[in-house]
Amino acid sequence: MQLLTILVPAFNEEKNLPVLKSRLDPVIEELRNYSVDTEVILLDNCSTDGTSAYGKKVCGESKEWKYVRYSRNFGYHGSLACGFDLAQGDALIVLASDLQEPPELIPKMVQLWQQGYDVAFGILNIRNDDSIIKTIGAKIFYPIFSLMSDTAFPRYATDFRIVSRRVIDSVKEMREVDRYLRGLVHWSGFRQISFTYDREKREQGESAGIRYSTGWAINAIVCFSKKPLRAMAIFGLLMTMISVVLSIYFLIIRFFPPDFMPIPPTGTTALAMMILFMIGINSLFLGIIGEYVGRIYSQTKMRPLYIIDEAINIKPSTLIGSGRSAPG
Repeated sequence: MQLLTILVPAFNEEKNLPVLKSRLDPVIEELRNYSVDTEVILLDNCSTDGTSAYGKKVCGESKEWKYVRYSRNFGYHGSLACGFDLAQGDALIVLASDLQEPPELIPKMVQLWQQGYDVAFGILNIRNDDSIIKTIGAKIFYPIFSLMSDTAFPRYATDFRIVSRRVIDSVKEMREVDRYLRGLVHWSGFRQISFTYDREKREQGESAGIRYSTGWAINAIVCFSKKPLRAMAIFGLLMTMISVVLSIYFLIIRFFPPDFMPIPPTGTTALAMMILFMIGINSLFLGIIGEYVGRIYSQTKMRPLYIIDEAINIKPSTLIGSGRSAPG
């Protein structure tokens, strides 16, 4: 029998988890037809509702379920880093606890894995969960990300995917503090295939807002591209060339003013506009540089990616060394 690990990251999902379990139980039973056993790891990102109580309850009822609670909220990607570290399976699936990804597709994903694919990732066909603004934002982000990224990534891919053991082990070696999971999985390579699905509406609670999505998009670009820095250098070179040309132009018309050349703008208005423009550009560039420098600063601290406060149905040996920000 092969073992499949299902990671369920959760934050204040008390109302959604019973529904998820009711839909996941028949899927787990069906997987036995494919000679697959399962372990379900509930990753509680320091919830403040009844998520903890429910997690402990299901762990007491079934050894297939495992529960981890962190010392504080380490974010979605920090939580998944813990899940990858603890996973004992021959393959792993990330399943959203809000039920926006249908658990009923898991057997199909397992079949793709058993056919020899190391990664089978979902691509959204219909986004039933998003507002118009988020949908438009996604249509803008993915082409920009594909253009700027140093690695080719499929558009509209999600974290709903199955990955093989060797991909799990590869991702475990990547200890970046600022993480973008689907980017790390695609970057690892191996044999990959996609499948399409429709994202369902969230059962309970609210999805992440525009502010979170914007931060997520910026993090994805910075994590996988140096092109913003290169664009700054190219723009700086271009501005220098334009300044040289304009300087020559102004000198010529100052000392040898021909009749057919326009008179350059004079007065403080034009000067103020130029100064404000350059201040704005410099501030933008400093902000971009700051994003990269800030990530270097965070990485050099070598802090753990997560700290576990409580674990149920998990072997103590798998917890040793968990959360380190760098392998050792």
